[in-house]
Parts: sequence; structure tokens; C-alpha cells
Amino acid sequence: MSTVLPIVAACQNDDPWADTSLHAFCIGDVQIGFVLPKVLQAVRRYLDEHRTDVMRVDSSNGKLSLVLAYNASKSDRTDFMADLAQWLRDTNQFADPLDGMCMRLTLIGWRNEQYAIYGRQSYDQASEIVFTLERAACALFGLTTFGVHLTVGCYLDNSVAGGITAGDSPRASIVRECEEEAGLSGDQVEPYLTATGAITYFYRTSQGWRQPEMQYTYDLALPSDEIVLHPEDGEAESFELLSVSTVIDKMHKNEFKPNCALVLVDFLIRHGYITPETEAYYARILSTLHTDLRLPVSHS
Repeated sequence: MSTVLPIVAACQNDDPWADTSLHAFCIGDVQIGFVLPKVLQAVRRYLDEHRTDVMRVDSSNGKLSLVLAYNASKSDRTDFMADLAQWLRDTNQFADPLDGMCMRLTLIGWRNEQYAIYGRQSYDQASEIVFTLERAACALFGLTTFGVHLTVGCYLDNSVAGGITAGDSPRASIVRECEEEAGLSGDQVEPYLTATGAITYFYRTSQGWRQPEMQYTYDLALPSDEIVLHPEDGEAESFELLSVSTVIDKMHKNEFKPNCALVLVDFLIRHGYITPETEAYYARILSTLHTDLRLPVSHS
């Protein structure tokens, strides 16, 4: 079997920590994201027009960075970031990703859907949500986003996937997405649903946006013919039963979105279809599937 390393590298295609052109986005002294120079310039214009104590441009370490005040309340930070994102949209800046000019990966336009952004954390305490932000605006600030992907064992595709909205747990998100995307009720899903871990990666879009992501993965081993998936909300056109060899062939032909292919590689490793004997870059691929983002993440 041909190596799947290029498939993995198509999604894990960036290291923003090594890019000196990027500016840090911080909450207090904790970095939570990466900002392109053009975004920093736009934010500075906004701050010139809207005086606030919630955000400042800092140059104390010799390089400009955006800093949200840690002593501000979560609601104040959320309101400020919402106003900033809406201003950027209203002034027709950054249509990709704010208005869906780029349809690759998760950049699909304004959703009126809030994502939780995490800040300071420790191993013995739950991660702290420091503000929530419109899903489409997260890419502007290089913020870590969280999603869920489910592979149905008898269908072998990312049959259901979606982002984790603020306030949802990963499991609640995937059960909801099963109903919304595939017409499967919670009662149909819960008995067969298995949490299988998570993958993490840095994705850089064709337009240069940085998108750190963490995807919680699930397997759904449905009884062979008892439960049928069918499109429900228009996000999926159809569901098709494919063999493992067909899935692998389609991955090599780039017929899956980069992050969906990454989830499938993880599935094929866990189920013994990709092994050290069949994959020359096995160890490298394993580590790439679990890239250390070095950013605050959810403990959920």
C-alpha cells in the first residue's frame, strides 16, 4: 500500500510557532492564537475608533501582539470580540472567512454559532472558557477550534461531523449531529457509540489563515442493515457503503476534505488496516495525528 503521509501532511501543513511574521494573540500572559499582520492592522484601526480597556496592542517583548485583559469579565471579552468581528464584517474586511468565500475545511461563512475559546488551564482543574466567538471569526485570530467526527463502521466514511458549540460536550455534539445530518436519533446512536480519542493539527488555508484544531473522534458500529443513514439537514448529499480499499483509493485521489482524510487515517490505524508493516512512515504519522498545539484546549 502506498504511504498515506502526503494525505496526513495535506491537513497538518503548518507550524505557526515557527512563523515569525505572525503576531501573538493572548489573554493576559497566555497565548491563545496567531494573528496575521493584516488582521493586526485592522484591529488597530478598530481600537483607534473604539476606545476600550478590554484589548490593547502590546509591544513589551519587542514585537506587537494583541492582548485581551485577563481582569475583564468573560461577558465583557465576549461582547468586545463580537463587536470587533461584526465591525470587520460590516466594513467588508476578510470576506474569507467571514462570509464564506473559501469553502475548504471549516471556513464556511458566518453561522451565528458561538465557539468556546479557552485560556489558562491546569491538569487538576477544568479548562477556563475566556470568551465565546462566532465560528467564522475564529480563523482571523488563529484560535483553536474543536469538533467531532464520527466514522460508521459499516459505511467507512466521516459519516457525521460538526463543530462543538459553546456549552456542548463532545459526546452531546456528536449525538446532535447524528440527528441533524444523518437522521439518527439519540436512542439509535447511544448503544453503539464509542469514543476513540482525538486528533490535533495545524491547518493553513490557501488564503493563509491559521486554524489549530482538535477533533474528538467516535466510531459507530451499527447493526448491519437495521439502521440506515439518510441526509437530513442538507449538509450531506448521500451516504454510500464503501470498502476499505475503495476508501484508501479515494483518499489518495484527494476526494476527501483534508481533516476528514486525517480522521479516516486514524480510523484505519486503530482498526489495523494501516500497520508498521504496511506503512513506512508509521511512527511519524502517529505523532502527526497528535500534534502538540501548545495552546489551551478543552479538557471535556
